[in-house]
Amino acid sequence: MKFVAVMKKEDLILDCRYYNGEEEVPDSLPPEKAIFRDYERVWVMWVLDGYECLQDDINYFTEVYDLPHLLPDDDGTPLGLKALLFNRYDHWVGIYGSQSREDYALKFKGWYIGEYIGSTKTHRQLINH
Repeated sequence: MKFVAVMKKEDLILDCRYYNGEEEVPDSLPPEKAIFRDYERVWVMWVLDGYECLQDDINYFTEVYDLPHLLPDDDGTPLGLKALLFNRYDHWVGIYGSQSREDYALKFKGWYIGEYIGSTKTHRQLINH
């Protein structure tokens, strides 16, 4: 199935927390959050380009880890961005040793909520409150 973009860049940026559409990482962004800004920027580009790999990630992390039910559905983050973040977590951390898939999923969830979400809101959430 081809992932088809129907939104504009400005609409997608509203679902980001760290990426504002700028070319360079702003000096005001804490260095430990810059990677999240880059992941969001890539997500926006992939959605606009209809990048099929993003749909593959959604399918994989939904099938293997039940991604839609693993993470909060009211945090304002689209499923495709959650899948991209899980992909990057999986790339950098990986499932090692005797760790079960359930434990691994819970560790990702802790990282996602604690490191990515933290006390931030999406641009859309900030506008609507």
